[in-house]
Amino acid sequence: MKLKLFTASVVLLGGFSLAIAGNCPGVESPDGKKVLKKDMNPHPRLYAIPSNCKLDNPKFVAKMAEKGKKLFNNKKIANCVACHNAPGSVGAGNIGPDLTGYMSTLFKAPDARGQKKSIDWIYQRVADYRVQIPEEMRNPKSPKFVPYYNIMTVNLTTGKLSYDDVCAITAFLMTLK
Repeated sequence: MKLKLFTASVVLLGGFSLAIAGNCPGVESPDGKKVLKKDMNPHPRLYAIPSNCKLDNPKFVAKMAEKGKKLFNNKKIANCVACHNAPGSVGAGNIGPDLTGYMSTLFKAPDARGQKKSIDWIYQRVADYRVQIPEEMRNPKSPKFVPYYNIMTVNLTTGKLSYDDVCAITAFLMTLK
């Protein structure tokens, strides 16, 4: 008799607990869709170089490159160094390509679409690289899918960096000859 009473009490309390938890949405079980949407990157966006970012002017590039180098190596802001190496980098990662000599090596290679790269291409690459990757290489269902194309930080679209920051990092990359 005591065992039946105990079992009934446990079942009753368990059911009561579930009923209470079910009436408090978000307390015990947050809405997973809201959490995922909050953490998702916005859609890819195409950017033009702003008029105040004079990357065709060697003096401007030299001046901005110092700021760009600091941003490149700053692990709290741009954090490029987490994946890439460049001259003067400390604690650089090896996930992304080594950017030492970038303008005389990687920059000269065609992009993922087989096209020649430009200064606009570098700026876009830093701002939001995703628009440069062909859809078939981004789509996990495609036989041409390349997963590592989807891991670089989306800097300008997410607000992580400003237009001036992207300009400075682009200038820094342009000095890596």
